[in-house]
Amino acid sequence: MLIVDMAKRDIVGELTAELNEATRRARQLVDRTDGRVFTVRPDPKRWSAAECISHLTLTGQAFVPIIQSAIVAAKKSGSKPKRRPRMDVVGGVLRWFMEPPIKRRFTTAPPFVPRAARPKAEAFAEFASLQSQLMYEALEANEIDFGSVMVVSAFNRRIHYNLYSAFRIIAAHERRHLWQAEHAVDDVMKRFTPAARNPAPSSSLSETR
Repeated sequence: MLIVDMAKRDIVGELTAELNEATRRARQLVDRTDGRVFTVRPDPKRWSAAECISHLTLTGQAFVPIIQSAIVAAKKSGSKPKRRPRMDVVGGVLRWFMEPPIKRRFTTAPPFVPRAARPKAEAFAEFASLQSQLMYEALEANEIDFGSVMVVSAFNRRIHYNLYSAFRIIAAHERRHLWQAEHAVDDVMKRFTPAARNPAPSSSLSETR
């Protein structure tokens, strides 16, 4: 029993580490980015960094009650960890698609489309609060079997995967849109930085190299 408990604690540690890393990246992006740049789209068809962060908050908020319901039901049924959980096939495929760099673009359902670009402090505060909630739920699930408890996808009600997969998909989805947010900021900076708009001519020394 001690071995199983240690395995479960390792799993919770892994899940919370992924969430903490996403929070760190978001904070780093907010700290290094001017507030105006944070809310500007690099082009009309791409989200701004603020919209990327808000999208993560919206999707995470949709997952929280799904996860909570699954945990409550599992505790009532007496579900206990039997072995180290693994992602199921559906979860593994979805996580692979979510990981950056972007392999395929998906149409975002209306409930998850940010309505407006939030100021960077507000966008980060909401995202950080969500991350704390997700980490709390991971801890709450410590005594149930992550691998056998099934949840419905917040993106598509016809898709189901195990609870362990759900947390890993959420983390991959965060990495996807943080990557997108970082590139949005970099591309906006290139557009509006004078040196980027008017690059200096190469020196004769550099031309001979």
